Amino acid sequence: MEGVTIHRHSVTLLSLLATNSNAVKSGSSGDARIWVPPFNTKLTILQPGFEPASIGIFTSQTTPSMLASDNSSSLMLRFDDLDGKSIRTMDITPVQYVPITIKVVDLSTGAPIEDAEVLATTFLYLPVPGIEDRWGFPDLQNFRSDAAGRTLVKHVSGFRNVITVRKPGYQEARQDFLASNSESELVLQLRRLQTKTVQFKTMNSESMEVIGNVVVRLCEQRNGLPPDPNVFAVVSNASGFTPPAPIQNLMPLGVETECAGYHRFTLGLDWRTLKDGQIIKIYVVKKGWFN
Repeated sequence: MEGVTIHRHSVTLLSLLATNSNAVKSGSSGDARIWVPPFNTKLTILQPGFEPASIGIFTSQTTPSMLASDNSSSLMLRFDDLDGKSIRTMDITPVQYVPITIKVVDLSTGAPIEDAEVLATTFLYLPVPGIEDRWGFPDLQNFRSDAAGRTLVKHVSGFRNVITVRKPGYQEARQDFLASNSESELVLQLRRLQTKTVQFKTMNSESMEVIGNVVVRLCEQRNGLPPDPNVFAVVSNASGFTPPAPIQNLMPLGVETECAGYHRFTLGLDWRTLKDGQIIKIYVVKKGWFN
């Protein structure tokens, strides 16, 4: 196969995140040559329409029983066994799409929720925000639930599949799903949110002077998804005050700041202790000349 991309990334105890560092593509004969460093390395082989394949190359001691066959989509090799000449044959398998029925209901009442946004994403290893386009992953699936709260999504073989359901005024629900879920409905429950209104006052952490033009917005984990429908962003005026902002009992709940010349700041909030009309002071740190 021509044009298949091979990515190289390091393997550590804390992360197994793929990068596109020095990626190569296979030529017309299907051959590709990639440099491998003398430490634990993972090669990830990607081609749109096919399941990902991988080669693990380890400098540590590896027993023969741990090594997969040469004709495999998941191959393990010892670095000391590499001679720079041998060709390793990798099989890549066409992706299979299995339809999954999703039903969205209200957590408290069990009633179906219509017009909820149902998103199906695919990942390798850990979810990395916004990598679908760059990596050639299967496209993001975006559907809406019908009057019965139902819709169909497709499970993509070879990847980690995650379903996310959103509706304004509800806490989003997120769950991994498998092809076997197609045997019955996968029900996701949404918790209805409550709202309190607060204001923010932005101040310099050292001088205690008020600072204007600071953006205060809800923290969110995008994971390659569109913005959450419950997000908000307000900007402080010359007196340091933002307009009233709706704070919902999301979990987790936090806000972050952005302002030219100042470090980003994140503040966790306990919704239960907030009061309507409360003013929350946020102290931001000015950047030094070296920043």
